[in-house]
Parts: sequence; structure tokens; C-alpha cells
Amino acid sequence: MCCVASEVWHVPTECKTIQAAIDAASDGDEVLVAKGTYVECIDFSGKTISIRSESGAKYTIIDGQEKGTVVSCVRPSSAIMEGFSIVGGAALVGGGIRIENATPIIRSCMIEFNEAGEGGGAYVSAGTPQFDNCVFSFNVADDGDGIWCVNAKPLITACIFAGDSIGYKTGEMITIRDTNSDFGACCIGETCVQTASVACYEAGGFFRGEDERCLDACPETCDEDVNEDRRVNMTDLLRVIGAFGYCP
Repeated sequence: MCCVASEVWHVPTECKTIQAAIDAASDGDEVLVAKGTYVECIDFSGKTISIRSESGAKYTIIDGQEKGTVVSCVRPSSAIMEGFSIVGGAALVGGGIRIENATPIIRSCMIEFNEAGEGGGAYVSAGTPQFDNCVFSFNVADDGDGIWCVNAKPLITACIFAGDSIGYKTGEMITIRDTNSDFGACCIGETCVQTASVACYEAGGFFRGEDERCLDACPETCDEDVNEDRRVNMTDLLRVIGAFGYCP
């Protein structure tokens, strides 16, 4: 338990764990976390609070040690989380982060080495969260290594997807933004994303062109489109050639 009432809750000096600080905080409070590794899974508990690290994501780590989702925001909340490495999550949905019916802002975080059936890095359902200046890498999932969206409209700004993917299974809009001016339609698997070209390619998508709209920019996939980028070209042929030989 925390022993000092304050609008700023310090971890670990006032509160031994991040979750203890969240439990003690009220809407509008701030949780300030010193550098170190915190072995726990946390839940915002529906509170609109700010959780920030003192030293940034490189030095402030929340490790779930494969005991569930590392960061959960599954009740209405407009919380802010800034400056953490989120690692070691393992769950059916949302290994690193799970967001449902909420609008949190996740800023300057590194979401890495998490796994799930859907959304290795993050799972977003029926919410409008923001991901600003985050890195998604080395996450593993059956669907959406980086982010998996269901009836959600996330805003993704200046994020890096190092080998991770973005996926969704509804017709909602995902928006990715960076500082480039060539804003247009980006085809990622079965979805269309409004973004700039660099962010599109970093997310593993095909950029249709500046000023193109998602409404009619992305064609349907077809059997000949081996890599599912909605184009039949040399890349598809090379994948087929690379698979020549006996069937497994």
C-alpha cells in the first residue's frame, strides 16, 4: 500500500509497484516511475491518470514474464502512458497492451518481445487510442504481430514497426501519421490506412500514392497475390520460385 497521499505518486519510493500507485491514484493524478525493471502486469482500472517514467523507455521496463497482458486498459479511460519498455507479455489477445472501449495515449514506448493469438504487441477493440513515437518489434501473434484491431480506430503517429504488422477484421479506419507531406492511402493486408509513405512501408504496406483515398484505393486481393499486397508482380513470382521442390 502507499503511505503518502499526493497528486504525484512516486514509484518505488512512495509505492513499491506501479499497480499500487495506480490503485492509490485518483483521476487527474500522475504516477512517476523511477528507472528499473518492474516485474508485474498492470491495469489502468478505468482511471484517467498519467503514468510516466523518469528516465525513458530504455531504462524503465515493465516485464510481464509471460503471466498475461502487461498493460491493460479495458474500461473507459483517457489515461496517458509515456516512456516505458513493455516486454514479456503472453495472452490470448494483447500480449503487450490490451485496450477495449478506451482512449488512452501510449507515447514513447517500446513494445517488444510479447506474444498472443491476436495482437502480439497490442490488441485494440472498440476504442480510439493513440500511439505516438512508439516502437513495435519482436512481437509474435497468429494475427497482427504489432497491432490487431477489432472495431477500433487507432491513431498511430511516428511509430516504427520493425518486422511487426498491423491487422484488423472490420471496416474501421486505422490512421498512421508521420512528418512527411505525402499523405495518402496505404494497403496493409485486408485494410486500408491513411498515412505517409515512410510510415506505410514501415508498417509493411503498399503505398498507393499521395492524396489517394481509402474509399476506393485498395483493390481486392486475389489468389495470384502471394504476399497479399494487392499487386501481382515479380515479388509474387519470386516467392513461388523460392518454394519450388517437393511439397512438405
